[in-house]
Amino acid sequence: MSVSALTSLFSPRSVAIIGPSEKNPWAGLVLGGLGAMEFGGPVHLVNRRGGDVLGRRTVPTVGDIGELVDSAFVMVPAAALEQTIEEMAQAGIGFGVVVTSGFAELGADGSAEQARLFGRARDLGVRLMGPNSLGFINFVDRVCLSAIPVELPLLDNPRVAVVSQSGATAGLICATAYATNIGLSHVVAMGNEALIDLAEVLDFVIDDPTTRAIAVFAETIRDPSAFLGAARRALAAEKPIVMLKVGVGTLAAEVAQAHTGALVGNDKVFSAICRDLGIIRVNTIEQLLQTAALLAHSGVLREGGFGVASMSGGTCEMIADLGEAAGVPFATLAPETKAKLQPILADYATIQNPLDVTGGVLSNLKAYGDAVAIVGADPSVSLAAACFDVPQTERREISLTKPLLRYLSDGLEQSGVPGFLLAQSYLGFGDYGRGLIAEARTGHYALGLGTAMQAVSDAFRWSVAIRDARLRTPAPPIQATDARPDDERQTLDFFESRGVPVVPARIVRSAAEAAAAADAHGGPVVLKILSPDIAHKTEVGGVALNIIGTDAAGAAFDAMMEEVAQRAPDARLDGVIVSPMRGKGVELIVGIARDPAWGPVLAVGIGGVLVEILADADLHLLPVAPADVEAMLGRLKATRLLDGYRGGPAVDRARLAEVIAAIGNAALALGPDLMSLEVNPLWASGDQVECLDALAIWKNAEESGH
Repeated sequence: MSVSALTSLFSPRSVAIIGPSEKNPWAGLVLGGLGAMEFGGPVHLVNRRGGDVLGRRTVPTVGDIGELVDSAFVMVPAAALEQTIEEMAQAGIGFGVVVTSGFAELGADGSAEQARLFGRARDLGVRLMGPNSLGFINFVDRVCLSAIPVELPLLDNPRVAVVSQSGATAGLICATAYATNIGLSHVVAMGNEALIDLAEVLDFVIDDPTTRAIAVFAETIRDPSAFLGAARRALAAEKPIVMLKVGVGTLAAEVAQAHTGALVGNDKVFSAICRDLGIIRVNTIEQLLQTAALLAHSGVLREGGFGVASMSGGTCEMIADLGEAAGVPFATLAPETKAKLQPILADYATIQNPLDVTGGVLSNLKAYGDAVAIVGADPSVSLAAACFDVPQTERREISLTKPLLRYLSDGLEQSGVPGFLLAQSYLGFGDYGRGLIAEARTGHYALGLGTAMQAVSDAFRWSVAIRDARLRTPAPPIQATDARPDDERQTLDFFESRGVPVVPARIVRSAAEAAAAADAHGGPVVLKILSPDIAHKTEVGGVALNIIGTDAAGAAFDAMMEEVAQRAPDARLDGVIVSPMRGKGVELIVGIARDPAWGPVLAVGIGGVLVEILADADLHLLPVAPADVEAMLGRLKATRLLDGYRGGPAVDRARLAEVIAAIGNAALALGPDLMSLEVNPLWASGDQVECLDALAIWKNAEESGH
């Protein structure tokens, strides 16, 4: 569905309410919202019985309206919905919201009926939001086709769009935004998403010029591919998406390799997707709104840190503690900045960031504003704030309030970077407090130190994601292959054909051949059983390490074949792989698992066979570029092991990243039947990187004997 087509839904010039009655509360709520918004277009009521409803004239069918209707709010019973859809199509009403419930939320039978009815609507060219949707409010164009109450007076500066898969939660978010003075551009309660889904609405608000940030409450992602497309559009448009997603799941697909399966889970994958696409995940409604509002105000921050000033040393300490815990990058003030601050502050002021201007500024209010301007102008500061709790009632106002707000506003404006006022507490607004903030001209007033510090941290992280996206080049196309490697040797040979370095190896089928292979390698060797039926070789005695000499190699071959035959009597034994034993180095696991929703996911961890114990892995959707992998390596808890920790060998990170990216590309080339692929371990020392062991698992693995 094109984005422009949704304009008729969300910005209608005329509307109809279908199915209103005196007993049904929806009609009164929608009419109340339209009245509060002062909607200027025609509002038509359609009721089978005719007559007046809620003091308004009705017509029996939409065909009796006699003029064009852009969008409708449908509240008829489920049994009457099919006829209503047919009549809407005949009357040329192409869009609507269906509040009627009793479909997919009831189970399989309801889902089937929903699919039938809304499939019929699609065939007739009628695009409906819902069912079970509370509708939408468009604060920009002053339209309300929703049962969500509209608070008055309407707030100025609408910049945050709210998209919610829960109608009740959409109402709560809307009320919280009003109470905290956050101007909304749109509120959309999705319902069951039978036709119009989350991604389509995201596309609409991404393109909306008034919307500067998008707050999403999500219960599920019904169309992952479409969602990824919308998220990438938001990233390219530099429009932040802040998401509160509920529900945590596990990877539904069965993967044969325990290591990779343990590292990849649905919510872990979603978190990685959000990180890489600049989507900010939050855990509370307060955080959802405060973060979206700050980002709508600040936009993309340049490189730098946060600078903040307060009249309270205790507040400065709280900001420092909460900010550090949230990951706020506090700027270090330059000597020149400190020199400028010294003469305007009291002698007992400690000049650092966060800056305590002390109560001394109460005798010179301009000094507080000047200090904020100086801090914000520091070359290392890219976001500035001034602490002040605005009184919410006239009774609590003091004589210093208005002049102090004026000086702080001037200081933030003169700083040259985005800035805002910061309140210590999270208290709701009244009209009086809103008026003071409007006079202050700061553009944003953040509430609650803890909530605000997390929002500040997220603003910096989102800005980094945007700057990285500006530099990113599209990944080259992946050339598919018909290869289907089944055992370790075939998998390593396939890697080698795709430019991935693998450890040298010989396949032997006798003790004499094992001895000759060991002699050819000229040093300690590793023997591993070769079988398409054995995934975990160590569990059946299929691995022998650090074998030195030809006699030892021959003896190890015989012992291994005998033990494996006893412990895995049904397994096919195709021989033994003999490879050189690698010495000191760092062992990693590189796994690819196919998430049922999101597709192939790369997992990288340090530790090889110990990775599950260390619980140290990072995830990324495929494909990946080497720069993406370097970032993954940098996020690992044990990342210092790559730098020669405690005398260990340092690893060339750039080379390692190139190899891991090549492994990911090789996995993609194997196509959609690949369920998982694991390199364990991937050995690295200096600029030498090799796959020592690998195995691919296929969707119909039982056909190949797995």
